[in-house]
Amino acid sequence: MEHRDLGGICVPVIGMGTFRSFDVSSKADVEVRHEIISNCIETGVTFIDSSPMYGDAERVIGMTTEGKHDKLQLATKVWTRGKRQGEEQIEQSFQLMRADHIDVFQIHNLLDWQTHLETLERLTAEGRISVIGITHYATSAYPEMMRIMRSGRIGAVQVPYNVGELTCAEQLLPLAEELGIGVIVMEPLGQGRFFRGLRRQPNMEPLKEFGISTWAQALLAWVVSDSRVSVAIPATSRPERIIENAQAGDAIDLPQDVRNYVREETMRCL
Repeated sequence: MEHRDLGGICVPVIGMGTFRSFDVSSKADVEVRHEIISNCIETGVTFIDSSPMYGDAERVIGMTTEGKHDKLQLATKVWTRGKRQGEEQIEQSFQLMRADHIDVFQIHNLLDWQTHLETLERLTAEGRISVIGITHYATSAYPEMMRIMRSGRIGAVQVPYNVGELTCAEQLLPLAEELGIGVIVMEPLGQGRFFRGLRRQPNMEPLKEFGISTWAQALLAWVVSDSRVSVAIPATSRPERIIENAQAGDAIDLPQDVRNYVREETMRCL
């Protein structure tokens, strides 16, 4: 799988998100997450993204990745207001994830970003984190995100990007490329809508020569074939999906006409 730069660290083009999928508590469900992490390591899907907003996800990541941190890149977020509250939540993330070092620490949805940015800069200077990032799911936040990007104080952004959401490609992705800022793509599959919600069966024939055998792979390949993307992070609760997703990481050179086909065929089949 190809690796790309994300604010100075090297990450695979396909990673994994944990929204909803790692918010579990039963022994059986946690055991499945152990299988998912094992498949991540085996296939090279080693970038794992979380947040305190995701319920028990950080705790479950800590349980399932303990002793394996040298094979993974961990990312999480701070999502609260106030300096003291932010510091406490950040420390809690280290404890829950059982990590001495977290590769990417992001400010979730820009909440109180001015306050948390100072804390994250201090932790970067102490060597406890490698990359500071910001995130937002709403395209209306992009002007503020781009102002922060131009400040030179962050190394990564996380935004939605998929065949049905192209807003970040207009200005934010070009700016990230210009400034050398890494891009983490949330919702690369449109929360599953663009493959589970299709009413018609897509024609896979034009994609076979690229090693693409499922529509989910086509959608992921569409995202990561944009060289401005550092890593896409689809979430899953099924271990076999990790293997399928990883295969999309080999289809990173889709020509523009093929990318156009994937988007147009998705819209045709919805």
